Amino acid sequence: MNYHEAESFLLQRELFGWKLGLERMNTFLAELGQPHEQFAAVHVAGTNGKGSVTAMLASILRESGLVCGMYTSPHLQTLRERIRVEGSWIGEAEIVRLVERWRPLIESLQCTFFETMTGLAFRHFADAGVEAAVIEVGLGGRLDATNVITPFLSIITNISFDHMEHLGDSLAAIAAEKAGIIKPGVPCVTGVLPPEAERVILSRAVELGCPIFKASQEVKVQDLRLLAEGSRFTAATAGATYEELFIPLPGPHQVGNAEIAVCAAEHLVHQGMIPAPPPLQRGLAKTHWPGRFEPLCPSPLVLIDVAHNPGGFARQKWMWHHFYPGRPKALVLGLVKDKDLDGVIRELPADAAMIFAVPAPTQRGLPVEALIQTLRLAQRPATPCPSVRAGVEAALAWAAEDSQRVVCITGSHYVVGAALDGIKGLTKW
Repeated sequence: MNYHEAESFLLQRELFGWKLGLERMNTFLAELGQPHEQFAAVHVAGTNGKGSVTAMLASILRESGLVCGMYTSPHLQTLRERIRVEGSWIGEAEIVRLVERWRPLIESLQCTFFETMTGLAFRHFADAGVEAAVIEVGLGGRLDATNVITPFLSIITNISFDHMEHLGDSLAAIAAEKAGIIKPGVPCVTGVLPPEAERVILSRAVELGCPIFKASQEVKVQDLRLLAEGSRFTAATAGATYEELFIPLPGPHQVGNAEIAVCAAEHLVHQGMIPAPPPLQRGLAKTHWPGRFEPLCPSPLVLIDVAHNPGGFARQKWMWHHFYPGRPKALVLGLVKDKDLDGVIRELPADAAMIFAVPAPTQRGLPVEALIQTLRLAQRPATPCPSVRAGVEAALAWAAEDSQRVVCITGSHYVVGAALDGIKGLTKW
């Protein structure tokens, strides 16, 4: 088996869709040798921000001297991105080895793609001598395949509407699913939560005897400077003041994510996982988490942003207003079917000069015709494009007419990933 064959086998597991529940996952891990019990873990759930918090905290753990694993989803360009040790993607040879060794078991259990990737990630972490791993929830929490671990710390970043067909149509119902990662006696750090979601999570924490810490109360941000390339600030806690912090991810929401990472790091110090003081300055500054309103090339200015639900687009709109005010802007936009389409369109920048509608390259992609129809009903200027590449080409041609014009490729990890695959050949970058 070569890497292409191993990758194809894994991606074909997507045909099994999402099967929420832990019985098959527990059987899978038992056959794998219970690898998830061989390293310490931090478990991160939330509607938005969980990937950024995972990346920040993993960077802090690496800078603390631990052999650190990081498991995230979805990926942008290659599934290898999902499984990292010491910041590096899992190697092609290791993917081949794992698939060859465990393929019969995966097939016999009929594991989904996410279950398969989760089990193989845990096996890889154990084989690689990982001491601590930061694990991002895939969907929800309670029945997510990652919810087989008993972590040192649980984190819930925020709660808003997304994946309602799986998680429920109220914030309380969604919060109940996210709260499923809370384990008896395990501390839980939260971001800013809507009141009805917070009540559910606090109730679950009390029920399980879990101390709960609100990051915004535990960490006070001072001397904040919000810049297009990231944010600089001081973080003050009850026990320490951390000066000259920088996160290379723009926007106030990323500062909120950094508050969560700082709060989590202090609690990992208290639990003896990392030394005091935690290396926050180096860890946050070295955070690498692409696709978050990230400049991809300067001429023309092209940004990529994986915003894919109303909350994500609300954050994007804030950054348009503060970092690129008055500059003509166009979006290359593609979405998947299960998103709140009307909610997303309400949050798009009102002054967008053009929206190039593209198909997200996945079976779950929203047809361009449906996206165009909804955009035009909302009286948004929109042009249909047959592919992501065609949309990027059209947007770059539009931007070439004026050096002040800005393009943002957005709406889905699938769209951003497809653009990354092809944009080098279309720009000076």
